[in-house]
Amino acid sequence: MRISRRVVLRAGAASTAGAALAGAYANLPAAAAERRQEPAVWRELRRSVSPAARLYRPGDPGYPAHATADNQRYASVRPAGVLSCASPDDVAAAVRWCAKHGVPFAARSGGHNYAGYSTTRGLVISLRPIRHVVPRGRRLHVGGGATNSDVYAARDAGLYFPGGRCPGVGVAGLTLGGGLGFNDRKWGLTCDRLVETCVVLADGTVVRAADDENADLFWACRGGAGGNFGLNTSFVFDAVPVDRLRATVFDLVFDLVLDPRVAVEVMDELQHVLDADRANDLDLRVGFRHAGDGATSLSVLGQRLGSEDALRRLLGPLLKLRPAKAFIEERGFWSAQDYLMAPAAREAHASKSLVPERWLTPDTVTAVAEWTRAWRPGPARASGFVTLFAMGGSSDAPRPDETAYPHRRATFVLDIGTTWRPGTAQAEVAPLLEQIRTVHHTLRHRLRTDAAYVNFPDPDLRDWRRAYYGANYERLVEVKHRYDPAGLFRYAQAVGASGSR
Repeated sequence: MRISRRVVLRAGAASTAGAALAGAYANLPAAAAERRQEPAVWRELRRSVSPAARLYRPGDPGYPAHATADNQRYASVRPAGVLSCASPDDVAAAVRWCAKHGVPFAARSGGHNYAGYSTTRGLVISLRPIRHVVPRGRRLHVGGGATNSDVYAARDAGLYFPGGRCPGVGVAGLTLGGGLGFNDRKWGLTCDRLVETCVVLADGTVVRAADDENADLFWACRGGAGGNFGLNTSFVFDAVPVDRLRATVFDLVFDLVLDPRVAVEVMDELQHVLDADRANDLDLRVGFRHAGDGATSLSVLGQRLGSEDALRRLLGPLLKLRPAKAFIEERGFWSAQDYLMAPAAREAHASKSLVPERWLTPDTVTAVAEWTRAWRPGPARASGFVTLFAMGGSSDAPRPDETAYPHRRATFVLDIGTTWRPGTAQAEVAPLLEQIRTVHHTLRHRLRTDAAYVNFPDPDLRDWRRAYYGANYERLVEVKHRYDPAGLFRYAQAVGASGSR
């Protein structure tokens, strides 16, 4: 693998200074607390960035809007400052400032991290203003602060790469952790379409990572999760022309209160259809959900590239089960993606995940349906859900070690979670978390896997190294030591982190 000479020289210099920097970070909380009280230090940060950058401190106009991440579970984690960066140079200046003064930091584009890793009591380095989406030939050049909605807004170019369905999710986090969506069976994961990225490293330098330069870093950026090796300020994706494509969306809802047995029939048919989909034109998401108000449903949402008539024939057995809702409509490709896009909502949420390599048995489906029906929403009227994202097709084409994302033989990615109103008392939240732990434990044994999806991070997961990364973890640690030898980029489940969690 090729490593640029500059990285080799920088790594040597960083190793020389690494002990001093690591020593400073050993007392990080105390040091950071002191630094946050020093106006001169914050004035230094303001002077080091461009006039277009904005620093928001507590009490400043705009601070509340910029300080809170999307996941309201961590709304109480308030940063000492938020730097809204206008350029990669601003990001680099912020990294150097944090290293110099021992201030903890977290990067943020969408701020949707399930475990709150885009929050900090130090400095939030916001890349949100760096959100350009520029077509060049068959490629899309995307800023490190762009979200799914930014990419979709650039549809005039007629180019698409597989992305998520939540409009506010950052492309950076999505890509760096793998990237699921409604077209990964057809065109691969988001990270599979990445051809290069620019990364601000621990010493503030910016490097290009691609197959022909810093290839090991490029490998790690495709599934090794954000915040581990540097801050990614831009991405280039190999895109797909889609303007002439037609897609048929479908949205089926079955009432589990009336007949929980329907879940077994639905899942049996869906697994058969997915297994037979050799062209990978079909993609879908299955959701078992208790809405918190007593409504308990099984939904099947997705699309198939092609005509409505063809899809209706394919889903004929499901329609005979008489869903309470059956929306099927052929559209242009972009209109179909609009329908599949999730509504934006700021909630508090927690999640656990599993990535099995087998289909769900009828007994397993029954267990999920019964857990959903028995969900106890509590005074908060919280929802509980198990969502299955269909995998396979082009998403399993690469070898497990070809990128850092290892789960190439998966049938589904399961998201097991709960959402509740912001401000709910912890005494009401605890029983919700216990319920999702219970079904996670049940499914872990039934599906015979501990594998988990790093973009659905679980702060309570003990063996997260193996669960997220499998056999790729040791190589990720090597990349970490090469590009961040002093461990500047750190959080509870960062690559190379010590301890059981």
